Amino acid sequence: MAAQRIQDLKLDQRFKYVTVFKNHGAVAGQDFAHPTSHLTATTFVPRRVLHELRAGKDYYNQKERCVFCDILAQEMKQGSRIIETIGDFVACCPYAPRAPYEIWILPQTHEASFERRAMSHPEMLKELATILRRTLQRVRSLTEDFQMVLHTVPNTQHKSRALQYWKTIDEDYHWHIEILPILAGGRAKSYTFKEVYYTPVTPETAAARLRGVDIDRAEE
Repeated sequence: MAAQRIQDLKLDQRFKYVTVFKNHGAVAGQDFAHPTSHLTATTFVPRRVLHELRAGKDYYNQKERCVFCDILAQEMKQGSRIIETIGDFVACCPYAPRAPYEIWILPQTHEASFERRAMSHPEMLKELATILRRTLQRVRSLTEDFQMVLHTVPNTQHKSRALQYWKTIDEDYHWHIEILPILAGGRAKSYTFKEVYYTPVTPETAAARLRGVDIDRAEE
């Protein structure tokens, strides 16, 4: 449903970016008593995504490879920050997290657009749903509060003349989901200084603790 709505909203040239996010828990900014997700369409590309787009394009111009694919290959090789793999999907703690226990879920198959992949290969959604559910169960063993957002391509159906990342975007970008747990006593936003982040928990320690959660027992 999210993929269908994203595709539909991208038909409107006013919208530069469309995505889905979830705030769970009072500290994370949950708006309603029952669990909800939000779909948002904006007339601009959010700064965080714009940074990824520019960095991905610069990396591709230098190496002719997707930076996310290279990150994923390195993580799979080292293994210390991998939490779980299910089918095509990998859940891992990024090398330079913005907050303790930050998690990324990425497909191993390169694709820039979540909605395009979901609509053309709906069979992948079962694997994605499984790893997402299990990952959030791991998060909720630590805290009930988290923020989650889907990172997918901007609205390339109506190309911007001002933004110059369109030519290779299908090759240099890679859709993924980012999850930011908010620990007790923490803040909804981690401390930042010009995009420099601090976390007292190493990603290796975070991944090891998350791997150790007994998911099967939690499901009983």
